[in-house]
Amino acid sequence: MQQRIRTISLFALLLILCLSMIGCQLVIDRHEGDGTSPLDSATEPAAPDTVDTPDTPPATEDDTTVPPDTEPAVSETETDEPETTDVIEIPDEPEFIHPLTGLAADADLSAKRPVAIMINNLRASCPQESIDKADIVYECLVEGGITRLMMVVLDYEKLPEVGSIRSARDYYLNFAADYDALFVHAGGSPFAYASIKDRKVNNLDGVNMWDIEQITFYRSKDRMKTMGYEHSMVSDGEKIAAGVKYKKYRTDLTENFDYPLDFVKFGESVSYDKEATSIHIPLSISQVTDFVYDAERGEYLRYQFNGEKHVEGTTGEQLSFKNVMILFCKIGAITGDPKYRIDVETVGEGSGYYAVNGTYTKIKWVKDSNESPIRFYSEDGEPLLMNPGKTFI
Repeated sequence: MQQRIRTISLFALLLILCLSMIGCQLVIDRHEGDGTSPLDSATEPAAPDTVDTPDTPPATEDDTTVPPDTEPAVSETETDEPETTDVIEIPDEPEFIHPLTGLAADADLSAKRPVAIMINNLRASCPQESIDKADIVYECLVEGGITRLMMVVLDYEKLPEVGSIRSARDYYLNFAADYDALFVHAGGSPFAYASIKDRKVNNLDGVNMWDIEQITFYRSKDRMKTMGYEHSMVSDGEKIAAGVKYKKYRTDLTENFDYPLDFVKFGESVSYDKEATSIHIPLSISQVTDFVYDAERGEYLRYQFNGEKHVEGTTGEQLSFKNVMILFCKIGAITGDPKYRIDVETVGEGSGYYAVNGTYTKIKWVKDSNESPIRFYSEDGEPLLMNPGKTFI
């Protein structure tokens, strides 16, 4: 009898060891070939694969190995009813959707005209004020390897002090036209001024518009002390609104105007199968931009000047964006220009990338004319649907 018990016990022990070895092999097999390659400066922007759900549920504390010749104990409370699962509640769609972010809005902004503000991005002018209040931010090269930023803001009357505000370039007028935006700047290149005049652009100029300078613009005393006069031109929402009112500019969108960004249905989300947890953009020797995905926040943190955090001046908070778009345009020097300014082709079509949720996809952009809004398409030619949130282009 004792011999039989020892035999059964030995057999049970061997069975447990075999099951354990099989379980380890399953775990190893599941992870083989599962590595991904992070994005670096020598490759295309890559985007992270979506997380796979395991084929089988993990073991719980209640999992046991049943020895042979015995029956599992059955709880008196056990029933044949299926297990309950957590129900994900999709929030009710808000009454108003912000047309530039796809997020909930407090009021109907669908017919309102935004402003596009030219922002200084020289290292000496950083950090900027209220750059984090933008719905959309553009960055593009200008002469000398530096960049200008342009922030697009729809509910601009609520802006606190914003700046420093800097001069225009003519291709930024096309970026502003993509949103039918009022254009706010302080000076500009001869080509920008010629375009403003020829196209009759509704603009507020802090340098060469004598009747508006005192209404809309002022010099920040703090910035003059720490950064110098050149980087001190600022404004705020009330002053911008006052300038718009004084100039009697149109504040509603052009009839039948359609904003270029399209968003998924409220409560939905899109991701792609290519990884983009780190996006490296060497715009020039002096301006290297990076976006690093923060999975906890679900947004990209922005860095510039070869790894420095890009922060807002008042709060010190690092800028973050839900969506990042990289658009490829033809760029060339303007022949004979003494300032070595550049020309950027923004009309026509080109390629690009859209990154969101640590993933990316290739896209196409199309702009038919200076005044028509740009359009974005996925690789299959369908209109690009983006996730709600702020966008950096």
